Amino acid sequence: MVVEKITNAKLKVAAVCVVFLALVLVPAPLLPPHRLAEIIQSNLGVNWKLAYLFAAIGLQAMFYGSVGVVLALVVTRSSTLKGRILKIVVLPVIIVLVGLLIRSLKMGHLPVWINTVVPIVACVIGVWLGLSLLYQRGKILLLILAAILGSSFWLLSGGPDATLRRATEECLTKLIASSSTLPSGDERFGALLKIAFEPFSEEVSVIQHHRAAILALGITLGHERLARYVGIKNESEVNHQIAQLRNGTTLRGRSDFPRHFWLSAALAVLENPIISDAGGLMKEQLDALNKKGSGFSFRDFAANRAGVRFANAAIHSSEDAEAMQEFLMGEFMVDNFLPPIDDFLENLTVNEFRNEFGSVGSRAYRQKLIEIEKRLDDCMALSPLTRQGIN
Repeated sequence: MVVEKITNAKLKVAAVCVVFLALVLVPAPLLPPHRLAEIIQSNLGVNWKLAYLFAAIGLQAMFYGSVGVVLALVVTRSSTLKGRILKIVVLPVIIVLVGLLIRSLKMGHLPVWINTVVPIVACVIGVWLGLSLLYQRGKILLLILAAILGSSFWLLSGGPDATLRRATEECLTKLIASSSTLPSGDERFGALLKIAFEPFSEEVSVIQHHRAAILALGITLGHERLARYVGIKNESEVNHQIAQLRNGTTLRGRSDFPRHFWLSAALAVLENPIISDAGGLMKEQLDALNKKGSGFSFRDFAANRAGVRFANAAIHSSEDAEAMQEFLMGEFMVDNFLPPIDDFLENLTVNEFRNEFGSVGSRAYRQKLIEIEKRLDDCMALSPLTRQGIN
């Protein structure tokens, strides 16, 4: 009896250690390999965003489900239904909160609150499954299941696709190498765009090429911290060279618009904001940009939306990607990427915003956003080109 208690205690300690190590070692953010999303896209015939969402949900469900199964080894059987339900619900909440705390420390910002939904549900299912097996004296089966789920997780969580990482690195290298010959102002924006979208020496699909180009420009003109989401290690010398490219680049004469544009574009390619903590980086950086002014800006919003729409148009389909590549090699015109927006209000204080629009979501506010979208519709590079009859 004593030996059995000691064995059970050791098993519980081991389970706690496994869970804690898994939470510490899991990549932050936990993003699925692009190859997995491509397989889902090909097999299900869905668009890229939906395929990526499925891959992200599946990866998180598998990881936190595995954690829940292992966590079941820590608890003892309750004699009442209320006690069992309490364990099934409370344990996952605690473990997910600990996981979010660890990831927040890694990322340097709090994750989006909705990111807790999938982990908690998956962890609840995992704990329920684990407890069910334990109650039926299926400890060996439980360990086998945990091992299978854990192995599957480690296979899937190898980080961003290696091909995408190499292509992005190649693109960054070309951008940095061009620094001495670049013009300034809006022309630099166009020059960097052409360099990034030139055909790669590495054999990658045109869509993968465009993802890499957008990510490289997001790192260069948006924020260097985006590199970690692609699996690229930050280096002080590279960051210094990137900063030199960023300085002197404008869009419609504004130095902040390129940052809004490419940060938004890169994150639109990289992640789905419903699942990934990467959205927290965009919020953090764009908030920092806005603090340089005195409040809310519809012009900044327009630049953000332009970046998102460009990214979506550039990877919408293989046909659209090929058409976009040919289009970008032509003459650069600012109007194709961002319409005139000088008449939109910016630097609105809270009181000024309330007096003018009432609240976010008001009719006047929504009307202004609709007007912005209509202007963006007139920019050729912000919509799939095949829909515009350009092949």
